[in-house]
Amino acid sequence: MNRLAAFAATIALSAASLAGATSARAEDKIDFGKQIAPIFKDNCIKCHGAEKQKAKLALHTPEAITKGSKEGPIIVKGDPAKSSLYTRITLPAGHEDIMPPEDEGKPLKKEQTDLVAAWIKGGADFGDWKGIGAAGGGGGATAEAPKEIPLPVVPAADQGAVDKLKSTGALVLPLAQGINLLDISFISGADKITDNELSALSPMSDQIFSLNLAGTKVTDAGLPALSKLPNVRILHLEKTAVTDAGLAHLKGLNSLEYLNLYGTQVTDAGLAQLEGLKNLKHVYLWQSKVTDEGADKLRKALPAAKIDNGWKEPAVASAASAEKPGDKAAEKPAEKKDDKKEEKK
Repeated sequence: MNRLAAFAATIALSAASLAGATSARAEDKIDFGKQIAPIFKDNCIKCHGAEKQKAKLALHTPEAITKGSKEGPIIVKGDPAKSSLYTRITLPAGHEDIMPPEDEGKPLKKEQTDLVAAWIKGGADFGDWKGIGAAGGGGGATAEAPKEIPLPVVPAADQGAVDKLKSTGALVLPLAQGINLLDISFISGADKITDNELSALSPMSDQIFSLNLAGTKVTDAGLPALSKLPNVRILHLEKTAVTDAGLAHLKGLNSLEYLNLYGTQVTDAGLAQLEGLKNLKHVYLWQSKVTDEGADKLRKALPAAKIDNGWKEPAVASAASAEKPGDKAAEKPAEKKDDKKEEKK
């Protein structure tokens, strides 16, 4: 399905929720800096900001948002249903075009997408918002927030070393045109990647900006190779065999901003190893062994970071689940209820 068709399908999928969102908030004036910018900062800027712009889309300034992506403008003022900024964030979970993508975060909550819809419906006014990180910009830097680290200037990686890494099944791409930093991903052949392949990273340790090891067979034994990546900002370790012992090798990654530990065996003890990484902005811990207490402890150590421990369904004690099969005490009320039904007949 091409992009145009996908966006057309989205209009139908989101029509009902859109109607409710815009009618409920049509009279409200949305403050972009206070209400919308924080949503972008927490969920979008990692891939669509000043440093990285997937699909040539940036959402960190009014000018960038107005410009749109490589496919054109993402906002049609007054009409959320025709604005890809809105339609992409309201696609069904699991859809290939949903934003943020499944491997980058959870779908936005309805109250968040409703705010975006209302903002567009009201004319997509940025007010006095200057951008994420700008004074008074909303969702930007504060006294406690990590400082923005400028992109380091590094020489180009040795082409022979790059070719050797590619031979393992890795996808190696430049971060952007004219920048020697690299985005490296092993996910296309994840089931064949072990600790042994990580040694191929060494010749380009200074150039690695993003490293995706999600779903590979990498273990704690391979993580010492990652301790020598001074410029890595994004690290995917989800669905690997990494444990607390492996996280000890990440303590020196002072440039690290994003860490995904979804589906690992990491516990509260391992999470404590991250407390010194003051530039961390996003840590994902869904389905790990980390408790809410452990996540809260890291939040206190890194107050400006988003520590996502996943949504947990509240435990609901039901009579049916509590009763054992054959429990006569539990059966009696049901029998009486049935008797009453028979009487009505």
